[in-house]
Amino acid sequence: MPLSAPSSRSGYRRPSVLGPLSLAGYITWLAIALRAISPERLIAGDGRAWIGGFSLLAMLALFVAQTLNHRVPSLRRSLVLVLLQGAAVLLAGFMLRDGWTGVLLIVVAAQLAPLLPTMRTMVIMLVFDLVLLYQWWLLDAHLGSVALELLPLLAFQAFAALTAHYQSDAEHSRDELAQLNAQLLATQALLDEGTRNEERLKLSRELHDVAGHKLTALKLNLALLARDPALRERTEISTSTQLAHELLDDIRAVVSQLRQHDGIELRAALEALIRPIPGPHFSLQIDEDARPPSMQAAETLLRCAQESITNALKHGQPRLISLHCQRSEGHILLRIRDDGSSQPSLVAGNGLNGMRERLEALGGDLRVAAQAERGVELIARLPAAQP
Repeated sequence: MPLSAPSSRSGYRRPSVLGPLSLAGYITWLAIALRAISPERLIAGDGRAWIGGFSLLAMLALFVAQTLNHRVPSLRRSLVLVLLQGAAVLLAGFMLRDGWTGVLLIVVAAQLAPLLPTMRTMVIMLVFDLVLLYQWWLLDAHLGSVALELLPLLAFQAFAALTAHYQSDAEHSRDELAQLNAQLLATQALLDEGTRNEERLKLSRELHDVAGHKLTALKLNLALLARDPALRERTEISTSTQLAHELLDDIRAVVSQLRQHDGIELRAALEALIRPIPGPHFSLQIDEDARPPSMQAAETLLRCAQESITNALKHGQPRLISLHCQRSEGHILLRIRDDGSSQPSLVAGNGLNGMRERLEALGGDLRVAAQAERGVELIARLPAAQP
């Protein structure tokens, strides 16, 4: 269910404001700033020094803004912030007439690699490096020696980019593993609930069919004994008859209570599904009488919730995802809302078609619509009783 154009790096996660990459960036920036910015030139009112200093400060501010990006960050916004950092580095080097500012392009390369495919990253960094080469040539005027001096910087850029790329892939794999583990835990919770439901059903049937039948037979025999003139006045007969009546009523009440809990409880499975997901806040509401009638129906609703959450995280960057399961007009409704994309494009993909097919096979249906302000609402509906 694509809600917007998928990004090339949909699994991207922004660096933490105090993460290892961020701390390394801060230290590198501080070292370059202390070397490149001359207090004497600033005091003398050198305009180039002031512009260069502000450019370095702008690079730092953009870097911090990148680490403070949305909890589920926007790829486009992150890319713009990183490209502006590269431009600020080049402007600072040009104004300060200091080639060492180009070292900060290593920080840019480390942020750019997780955002884009390798070839695009190389092309963008090549453009930055050609501009840097030109700046160094203006300072040195010997193109050959400048090119040789640039090679170590290129190597460090490649090292930083590869390190960040593989770190991003490792984090993405870890997230996928966590999601798979959550799916297994959700399935296990569903199976446990299914087992408990079968035990309740079996117990209610045994009480109704066996104990209830025998108590009815006991009442009939006591009634026959009560007609015997020799036993009619015996208190033991009337007491036994009263006890049999009460016991049968108690069993019927227990059976009715057990029958009220027929169906599969979804809460534990849904809680296991959403617990390890980072980023958005989840609101979960399960009505007491909203119980799918079978394991197959419960699993179908669980898979619908799983697919909806995955799509919301991938395409919408939501801050809130709400799940509400309720019973209405003979149906079980699972309503999933998110506050992600504004004006999303609802295009039926494999995930959406798969959900619809699962529901229709059980006599249900699926409705998907954009919400009034932002985000998507999905309603999966199944019959509350088995056909």
